[in-house]
Amino acid sequence: MLMSKINKELNKGILHSLIGKYSLYLLQITSLSILARLFTPEDFGTLAALQVLILFFQLLATSGLAPAVIHQESISANQRDGIFTATLIIGVSLTLFFIYLMPLLAGWLNLTNVNLLTYVLALNVFFSAIAMLPLASLQKDTKFIIIGKAEIYAEIIALMVCILFYFIGLGVVALAIKLLITPVARFVFYYRFSATTEIGKAKLGLHIASILPLLVIAKFQLGFNILNFFSRNLDTLLVTKYFGVTIVGFYEKTYQIMRYPLQLFTFAINPALQPVLTKYKNQPDIIFSAYYQLAYKLAVLGIVTASIIFWYSDDIIFILFGSQWLAVSELLKILALSIPIQMVLSSTGGVYQAMGATKEMFYCGVFSSIVNVTAILFGIYTGEMTVLCISLVVAFIINYFQCFYVLHYCVFKIKRLKSFILLSFFSLFSLVNLAFESNYEPPPDSFSLVNSIYNLGNVLLPIVVVAIVAFVLNRKIKLKI
Repeated sequence: MLMSKINKELNKGILHSLIGKYSLYLLQITSLSILARLFTPEDFGTLAALQVLILFFQLLATSGLAPAVIHQESISANQRDGIFTATLIIGVSLTLFFIYLMPLLAGWLNLTNVNLLTYVLALNVFFSAIAMLPLASLQKDTKFIIIGKAEIYAEIIALMVCILFYFIGLGVVALAIKLLITPVARFVFYYRFSATTEIGKAKLGLHIASILPLLVIAKFQLGFNILNFFSRNLDTLLVTKYFGVTIVGFYEKTYQIMRYPLQLFTFAINPALQPVLTKYKNQPDIIFSAYYQLAYKLAVLGIVTASIIFWYSDDIIFILFGSQWLAVSELLKILALSIPIQMVLSSTGGVYQAMGATKEMFYCGVFSSIVNVTAILFGIYTGEMTVLCISLVVAFIINYFQCFYVLHYCVFKIKRLKSFILLSFFSLFSLVNLAFESNYEPPPDSFSLVNSIYNLGNVLLPIVVVAIVAFVLNRKIKLKI
């Protein structure tokens, strides 16, 4: 009975999260398809390198505080206002530090004419910081559809402004302005909608020290995030440094396509995991069973997605970005093989947080950072982008086994290997695609939008039909039971 209840709550939270996230991702993919045809790989490469620094400062600005807020049983109005004021102070401080540090990084990466970009992107850091509490209050109440609406509105506004500034003639600055408008608009909508949450709409307050208990909880989360950040983004910086902005533009788009399935499935599910599973943090058996039921589904979805991307990479790239990006096809095939592993691995964060095991998660982050950085350095040393991608796939597999070892023996303290072996079989199954790979590469001028859509439709339509039929039959069986 209890297992049925947690599955029902988890499915409801995930459904609401998926509705909001999928609507946003569909809009973002459409937005990216438009912008990829307006801007060159060099423009995207320049911004990709600068965006790494932006993401790092955003990470510092939130300091792992959102999961700490969600983990709290209750937050008073005075505490809420004090935390909000503290995030504002953190935002201002990090914005000024960003303005100081950006020219140094640009010089190291041999980037030119980025002075205006520095000030445009600096405001991104500030608004990301002050948006933390309003967003966390919505997540705590599992208001994922409202969050989705806020993010969709922000994306539409940012896209319109970006296109406007592009036609004015600002070039890559128009892309940077999109990165600024998005967090500004998100904050406005998050703040407005947070009035309906249990925590309520934050105001400026004097109890700034209220943030200290959250920092105690968030310190390992922050440490994990920092390590994970560098292990995942060091490759972008080093590719920019040693291969140039054009190559990093291609590489960044390859990685972005590979991450879409993670966004569509895992990243959309993760926000729902912690709020629901936290209620059962003292019952690891329940969380173990509920999580593995979800992980199996993620792994199977990963196999299907990885196989489609592996065999239809050229068509996917042509549809999304156009013929000027077809050079990334070979890299995309390699990275696609890691999708099932990454989908399952990315979903573990919510479990660690729900169990209050941020210390163990930090130690996993230390290990995975060492493995990822070693793989990146090896790939950069060889001077081959294909070797870099292969190294990253191997690193993800190693991190998967280490993460689940800690999850079983240190967090759940359950030694049920049968579930893990089955999950590992599903997660690694996509590697079978390598045995049937063909070396034939069609010339770029042989592609057309109609043919590419037709090729993808032939494989996607049957899968969608089967999925719908399976869903309907499953619902009917449950109703009869």
